[in-house]
Amino acid sequence: MVGMMGAKQVKIGLRVKDLRRSGELYLRLGFREIPNDEVPTLRYLTYGNTWLILIDQQEHDYYRPEERVAVTAGPPGVGFTMALPVPDLDAAHRLWRDAGLPIVMEPKDAGFARVFSGLDPDGYQVTFEQFGD
Repeated sequence: MVGMMGAKQVKIGLRVKDLRRSGELYLRLGFREIPNDEVPTLRYLTYGNTWLILIDQQEHDYYRPEERVAVTAGPPGVGFTMALPVPDLDAAHRLWRDAGLPIVMEPKDAGFARVFSGLDPDGYQVTFEQFGD
């Protein structure tokens, strides 16, 4: 695992309340998990060449004390969005709805793709994009 940490790709870190719940949601969306036995306060997921690092917001260290205060006061996701390409927008929309997660924008044609946006369990906005063939 340590040798992989130096890999050069985009890494996104999200502080989450429940590592298990958030991890399972992203796995259902098509992310793959990289085993991590070294740091129990982190989950490493990949989507293509992008890493999503889920960070336990209560147990994992913060760089600055004021960061801990701001994140735990919430909502942590304000101002952040992540766009994910999906092969089946309707299936992603059903998954989101069935999980009881907020939908910010219902599916629509945006010209370049069909899209919808929702909030994950920690308030992070995820926009799903289904491109034509």
